[in-house]
Amino acid sequence: MGGTNLDYRTALFCEFDRYAAESYCAVHGVDPTLNIGDITKADEKVVPDFNVMFGGSPCQDFSIAGKQGGAAWTCKHCGHVYNPLEAHYDQRDHCPKCGSTEIEKTRSSLLVEWLRFLREKKPRFAIYENVKNITGSRFYATFNLFVKELEDYGYNVYWQVLNAKHYGIPQNRERVYCVIIRKDLDNGKFKFPSPIPLKKALVDMLEDKVDERYYLPDDKVAAMITPRSDKSVTPSAPAEEVPQTTTAGTCSLAGVKLSKKGTQFEGYCETALTLLARDYKGFGNQQMTGVMEHNE
Repeated sequence: MGGTNLDYRTALFCEFDRYAAESYCAVHGVDPTLNIGDITKADEKVVPDFNVMFGGSPCQDFSIAGKQGGAAWTCKHCGHVYNPLEAHYDQRDHCPKCGSTEIEKTRSSLLVEWLRFLREKKPRFAIYENVKNITGSRFYATFNLFVKELEDYGYNVYWQVLNAKHYGIPQNRERVYCVIIRKDLDNGKFKFPSPIPLKKALVDMLEDKVDERYYLPDDKVAAMITPRSDKSVTPSAPAEEVPQTTTAGTCSLAGVKLSKKGTQFEGYCETALTLLARDYKGFGNQQMTGVMEHNE
């Protein structure tokens, strides 16, 4: 809700990672005691009431960058694999084949826990977000069951895949957003916002001073700029209305695409690629976004 003019108060939030919770509280000025922790262990009947709900469930098992395990649950007793959304909510924790409650769950199946809280609290509206791939052919059946259950709870669901670069952020980041409005309050006028011109480039978002540890070592830089006989790379044309950044007249910065652990230059870019969970490890073999600093 940051960046809006709405008058609101955080009733609770849910985060089981200590450092993520500390960051959330620091960024948004939220009292740490409002954290209910692990959602799988939280009792939806005793937490404070709320009338608006925001969030999503882990995306790793839906993402094309993950193992794509989906929302499947596996019975530890008989090995039966099933989709929890295909079962009535009061029967989900029982294996439909043997009745056991010893169930192994994927992280992305936490969307069931999200539904559990919404079902109990019945907020006026909610917003749910996840990766685009949840609406793809492989997982659309699960997504459709999710939407159908929300409708059964008395909500209208409006969803659309949006890209951050179409709304002022220089990053190619596609996500599906569900705007969920209680049917007794919905006037039917909701529409997703139209795209707006991108007026900032990746380099406009960079810090002026960056720790040396974030720079590639000299040997990788040398390999990247060595002429290659097998590949010719030319800069992409600057995007219309996107200013290029020069710092202090002595150094210019440019967004670049790199692969092969940062040793192969793939071209210039004005928008960053989608961040991946493995990016904290540094450059990998896949194409990633970097920044080139050129001293003049």
